[in-house]
Amino acid sequence: MKSSSELFPVTLFKADVIGDLTDDVYLIKHGLDADSSVQVALSHLGIYGQSSKGKQPIVLVHGSFTNRRFWLSPQGIGLARYLVEAGYDVWMMDMRGHGLSPRNVNFKDNDIESYASSDVPAINDFIIEQTGLKPVWLGHSLGGVLISTAIAAGTLPESNVAGIALLGAQVMRRRWFLQIPLVTSLGKFWFTLNPEMDGRKLKIGPENEPAGVAKEYLRWLGLFGQWRFKNDKGSLLTQWKAVETPVLAMVGKNDQSDPARFCRLFYDACGSSNKEFILLSKADGFSKDYGHIDMVVSKEAAAEVWPEISNWLAKLEQPKSQ
Repeated sequence: MKSSSELFPVTLFKADVIGDLTDDVYLIKHGLDADSSVQVALSHLGIYGQSSKGKQPIVLVHGSFTNRRFWLSPQGIGLARYLVEAGYDVWMMDMRGHGLSPRNVNFKDNDIESYASSDVPAINDFIIEQTGLKPVWLGHSLGGVLISTAIAAGTLPESNVAGIALLGAQVMRRRWFLQIPLVTSLGKFWFTLNPEMDGRKLKIGPENEPAGVAKEYLRWLGLFGQWRFKNDKGSLLTQWKAVETPVLAMVGKNDQSDPARFCRLFYDACGSSNKEFILLSKADGFSKDYGHIDMVVSKEAAAEVWPEISNWLAKLEQPKSQ
């Protein structure tokens, strides 16, 4: 079968129609990871009978224990549809082993570093190849951390990105118990014996998360830890301070998973001169103090949060791709 890309093997996995939406799903086998079995699903949404040519591409990245359905329900409802109807070219990434992305051989070892080093740059290059435009990357929770990590590390070159939006995302919160000596080591040992976290059993979400992500967070946020790649002593926080990409950060005042003050600290640490922070709270003119999930998935969010995202996107000027 002929590849849909000149860059690496890309196959059209399926093409669906959901009401008036088209949903084309590509499997990207980029070959950039040590695990050659890695394939990443990338869904492309559009309005049936309408071309997306010339529209600003946006990549939506889900958080932990979920998949692309966070953005678009099986009935075709969600932020993804809203953005399509607002005139944007919408793409949705499923992290490895999530949603429509096949489980790779070394699933238990998957972590943000591996996603940021190979999956994200491959998807970015593919979208630029298909559209001729630089994408905006928008991520919720772990998805926002992934985007920030790729930008800070330079694996997602700022010259090939139009902007990034982070919804309830941060790497600043250091829980007190992780600062106790040996706790981090014991945690890593636990996740060596337990290679996956079951989202259904934990009543967090429909997907499993690999132990590699948990071990990575322990390394980043445990005693003496820092946000960095395993074999690179350079601090990603230092590189985050040098970022100049346009940034939008949003967080709910009632977010218990990624509390607002830590999201604010992460936002403040970003060096971009073109950035905006929105606290979703009653005191700031919203109908409620939003939490971690309902800031995206709720009727209230559809009415007053989604338009804020669209307004920020409208301010961006599309740089020419290289």
